[in-house]
Amino acid sequence: MKKLPNRITIFNATPHTIRFWDEGWEEPIEIEVDKVISAQIVEREYGSAGVSEDYLVLPATDKVTYVVTDFVGDGIGRQIALSAREAGADVVVGSIIAAQAYPGLVVAMTPAPGYERVPLAEKRMNPDKFVVFN
Repeated sequence: MKKLPNRITIFNATPHTIRFWDEGWEEPIEIEVDKVISAQIVEREYGSAGVSEDYLVLPATDKVTYVVTDFVGDGIGRQIALSAREAGADVVVGSIIAAQAYPGLVVAMTPAPGYERVPLAEKRMNPDKFVVFN
């Protein structure tokens, strides 16, 4: 967990170091992994029970299988996120998958302006704008 110059304390629940950047900072701030929050990926066949067909119209075919992907969290990941918040984290940052599996507890990052389409080694993330899923 680390406090950024903008006074936001970040808990890094991704499997890699995060590099945050703001144009007012002298250099990027790196945050090492605190503890990874994982989730399961569950596929359901499109058109099967529990999968709404109202949001997308796909041609029927026997050549292609369409699936809906759900990201499912568990008690361990939830407890890691809650413990991080109790320990003082303002933001618990996880992967896109973790952010979808733990909505309201884990968020995903957005790239810093000007770093949207750069190689991973050059990537800088926005220190005060995060993606929330519901």
